[in-house]
Amino acid sequence: MSKFAPSYLDRINAYPENFARFITRIPGVPVSTDRSAVIAALTPAHENVLLEGGIDPRFLRCAQQVHGKQVAIVGDIGCSYPVEGVDGLFCGGVADCCLGIYVADCAAIWVYDTEKGCRGLVHSGKAGTQLNIVGELFARMHKVLGVEASNCIAVISPCVRPPHYEMDIPSAVKSQLREVGVLPENIIDSGIDTAADTQTYYSYRAEKGNTGRMLALFGRKIEPTA
Repeated sequence: MSKFAPSYLDRINAYPENFARFITRIPGVPVSTDRSAVIAALTPAHENVLLEGGIDPRFLRCAQQVHGKQVAIVGDIGCSYPVEGVDGLFCGGVADCCLGIYVADCAAIWVYDTEKGCRGLVHSGKAGTQLNIVGELFARMHKVLGVEASNCIAVISPCVRPPHYEMDIPSAVKSQLREVGVLPENIIDSGIDTAADTQTYYSYRAEKGNTGRMLALFGRKIEPTA
């Protein structure tokens, strides 16, 4: 198992079709205050993780991430990427695309519907959490794909936490997940503070903006054709 498939993703990765990863700090890649430049520098390493998991990097679907609450459904073909104006993505259970969200202190939240196989991934920092992007994701997944929150597993990534940040993002997100109907036993929090370990994680706050970006991934493994 890849080192980028940590134990807090075990419940999702226990389903053999799932490819859930959290790519942490990549040694040797220079950090920058320029988000686009640092993502470009990290892309080869990120693509290697996809390839190791049997995922074609061309199937990666990303969001613009504007610190809002809008989410979009994506698929194997369609609009250009990253999807403008959104901070979350979701797809149906048979879609071959791989969802991707970049973070450097904000939380990434994986959502998996164990009945239909539908997948969701959102970026929930201070603004997104205050706007309840998690609630928006579940509303859209229910309306478009018929997803029921009671059938879902939700995982909260490493993110900045008290005492390094004034807002307890994971606590708020867990409350929002329970409010939409995710069962408490199906909510998994990594419990990791990114600002407390900059050897392993990028932290916008601890590194005063001169940092990289971690990448949360959520895709479906594609069986090779004969």
